[in-house]
Amino acid sequence: MKVLVTTPNGKVGQEVVRQLQERGVEVRVGAHTVDKARQAFPGAEVVPFDYADEASVREALRGVDALYLASPGDMPAEPVKRVVDLAREAGVGQIVRLSAMGAQHSDNPLREVERHIEASGAHWTFLRPSWFMQNYSTMYADMLRGGALYEPAGDGKTSFVDARDIAAVAVAALTGEGHAGQAYTITGPQALDRDEVAAAISGATGRDVRYVPISDEQLQETMRAGGAPEAYVGLMSALYGAVRGGHSAEVTDDVRRVTGRDPIPFTQFARDHADVWAGELKEA
Repeated sequence: MKVLVTTPNGKVGQEVVRQLQERGVEVRVGAHTVDKARQAFPGAEVVPFDYADEASVREALRGVDALYLASPGDMPAEPVKRVVDLAREAGVGQIVRLSAMGAQHSDNPLREVERHIEASGAHWTFLRPSWFMQNYSTMYADMLRGGALYEPAGDGKTSFVDARDIAAVAVAALTGEGHAGQAYTITGPQALDRDEVAAAISGATGRDVRYVPISDEQLQETMRAGGAPEAYVGLMSALYGAVRGGHSAEVTDDVRRVTGRDPIPFTQFARDHADVWAGELKEA
């Protein structure tokens, strides 16, 4: 079989490519920046893929059996729905869609795309993960190197999940039987508040990292000052509101049910990524 992986440089996408290659599956990487993707994924076929360029999407889908479909969190539904239509026109029979925890309870673009896939006639599987552990080794890494974690999470708990586990579920759905029509809520093994997150990173690095709660208004102000699009500011504000409201604490056994093993705990993630937070501590 041949699998097209979209958004391959995303936290999950890069792991999906790697794990498919480990299984000997023929992978086509659909990338916005082709040269960068060729360096990142040696041995994989890399082709242009741009949601805004329908010709690139058509060509990327040609001869593909299955599609791993991911898109930026603040992307509107229409471009993604169009990819679904083009996939069906190209004869793609299976779509594994990266969504988000709780998408089924909303009318946001993620759920709109899910509904479109459900009506497409394809065999589909939805991945609805909790917050990625890898956020702390990427977008929050500089902050943590400074010794503090600033988030408007209050004392809310979150069932953080490792992107490697999300990818493992995706690969199982792409290559195995029994996953059509399934929606998996993918979480880690426990829900943690941000004090516990900071403590785990402190334990892995041997350095003092502390959680500093901030307000939602401070988050929005900081994001806008950094040039974040207003749609993304609104998305992050809503997500943190859900954390404070206790809506991100659900823990499921879907990783174990699908992969046969327990999900990676946050302490293991922190140990695996301790080098990311190395460097001189700054005053928080």
